[in-house]
Amino acid sequence: MLRAKSGRRISTEQRRREILDAALACFLDNGVAGTTIEQIRIASKASHGSIYHLFRSKNEIALTLFVEGMHDYHRKILQALENESTAYGCMRAMITTHLQDVKDDPPLALYLTRLGMADDLGEISEQYRSLNDDYVQSVWPHFEPFVKQGEIVRHSPELYISLIVGPAIHLCRSWLRGRVDQDLLSATNTLVEAAWMSLQPK
Repeated sequence: MLRAKSGRRISTEQRRREILDAALACFLDNGVAGTTIEQIRIASKASHGSIYHLFRSKNEIALTLFVEGMHDYHRKILQALENESTAYGCMRAMITTHLQDVKDDPPLALYLTRLGMADDLGEISEQYRSLNDDYVQSVWPHFEPFVKQGEIVRHSPELYISLIVGPAIHLCRSWLRGRVDQDLLSATNTLVEAAWMSLQPK
């Protein structure tokens, strides 16, 4: 249990969440490289001691935000897939879950998008590759039976994810940057049909 400057006692998890939320806002405004621990401290109203009790450095905060965000996103996708028994249903579940996840938390989605596209962030880039590899291997078993049955065309596991959610990811990037103002979920049917057509055997 930690004590806030106001004297109120708060849980370690609550303080940790406040620091992460404040850091997310700072990273979005200034970039990870342009953000300082002092800015995070001021935004979170935490003491230096509280921050360093929970995180060794600014980079660890950035990495924690990224890894936990990606884990949560992957968990939602895999959970949605567990409820489906058809190839079409699996595709729809992945696309709908992606759109809903971005709509529910735009700041985190923007952060994950920016860092996921970067190639010079050291440990974060390494973590992204590792998380993505694990994710692909977890998604693939949900589609493999339909490939063997000839219901959908055979591709590499990585390509399936690109074909299914790639257009949704592109739409969400534009939406997050303010270039698209439509409701994301209104595009669900169009995106699902496009993905389905792209995987139909010739």
